Amino acid sequence: MAAVLVCGSINWDTTCFVDHLPVPGEEVVCDRVSEVSGGTGANAAVAAARLLGPGQVALLGAVGSDRIGRTQISILQSEGVATDGLVRLRKHGSGHAYILVDRSGQNIIASDLGANAALSTRNIGPSRLASLLEGCRCVVITDPPLSIVSAVLGAASTAHVPVLWDPGVIAQLGWDALVPLTSHVDSLVINETEAVQLFDTEDPGEILRHLDLRGTPSCIVLKRGSRGSILIECATGVTTGIPPLPMDALGLTVVSTVGCGDVFLGAYAAHISLHAGRDQALAAASAAAGLNATSPDTRGGPTGEVLQDTIRHAHRLGFAITTADGSRL
Repeated sequence: MAAVLVCGSINWDTTCFVDHLPVPGEEVVCDRVSEVSGGTGANAAVAAARLLGPGQVALLGAVGSDRIGRTQISILQSEGVATDGLVRLRKHGSGHAYILVDRSGQNIIASDLGANAALSTRNIGPSRLASLLEGCRCVVITDPPLSIVSAVLGAASTAHVPVLWDPGVIAQLGWDALVPLTSHVDSLVINETEAVQLFDTEDPGEILRHLDLRGTPSCIVLKRGSRGSILIECATGVTTGIPPLPMDALGLTVVSTVGCGDVFLGAYAAHISLHAGRDQALAAASAAAGLNATSPDTRGGPTGEVLQDTIRHAHRLGFAITTADGSRL
C-alpha cells in the first residue's frame, strides 16, 4: 500500500547539451549526449520516493514490450518505486523524449509518446485502481490520455484521496476539454505557458475571472520557474507567493532545468501525503526543484535529509512564503 500513487508517462530521454538552443533552420552541435530514464510520471514518482522511502510511491502507466521497457521497470524498482501498476503493451514501443539543453540550463523537448498514449481503461479496470488506491494519501496525475485521467479521478474521488493534476500537453486542448474533470481535483498544477493555453492569461486575477462553477478545482498552482510559484485558492480568490530557492545566496549553480517541474510535482505530492499545508508543501517543492537544477540529470530530487537541511539554511537567507497582503510566513 503506497502513500502516493503517480499516474503518468515513462520515457527514455536522449539529452543533447548545446551552446544555445537553435532557431528554425539552424543546426547546432552537441557538446555531449546522455541517455537516461525519464518521463514526467516516472520522474515525479522517483522524486517522491526519495523523500518518502521505498514502497511508499506507486506508478501507474505503460511501457512497451521491449528492452527499454524492461530497463525502465528495473530502474524504477531500484529507486524504491512500486511498479505493480505498470502495463506492458506488446504492439507499442516505449516512450522516448528528445531534449536540447543550452548552457544556461534552458531546454526544448520533443516526445514520441509510444505506449504512454496507448494506455486505455481496458488495461486498468476499477478493481485494479481500487487496489492501487488502498492506503493512498495523495494521487498525482501528469499526462496520460483523458480517458485514464477520468477513471483515476473518479476512483480517487470515491476513495476521498486528494488529486494533484499536472495536465502537461493536454493543456493544448483548452479549458473546455479539462473542465468536466477539474471539480474532482485538489490542485491543478500548470506552468505559465499552460495557463495561457487554458485561460489566455498567466495573471492570477485574470485566471480566477475565467473560472466558473462548471468544474473549479480547489486550487491552482501556477509554476513560474526561477520566480517560484503562486498558490491560487479558487473558492476565496486568495493568492500566496511561493519563492524560488535562493540559488546564488546558497552558492548553487543552475546546470539544467530539465525535469525540475517533475521534481517539484513529486515533492509537492510527498509533503501533501504527510499532511503538510499546501503552502508549506509548495515551499518544499520549490526547494527540491532548485536542488535538482544543480544536476545535469533529467531524473533526480533530493533525499528528505538533504531537502530539510537546505530549507533550514535558506530560511536564514529569507526564503519565506508571501501571502496576498504582503506578510511573510
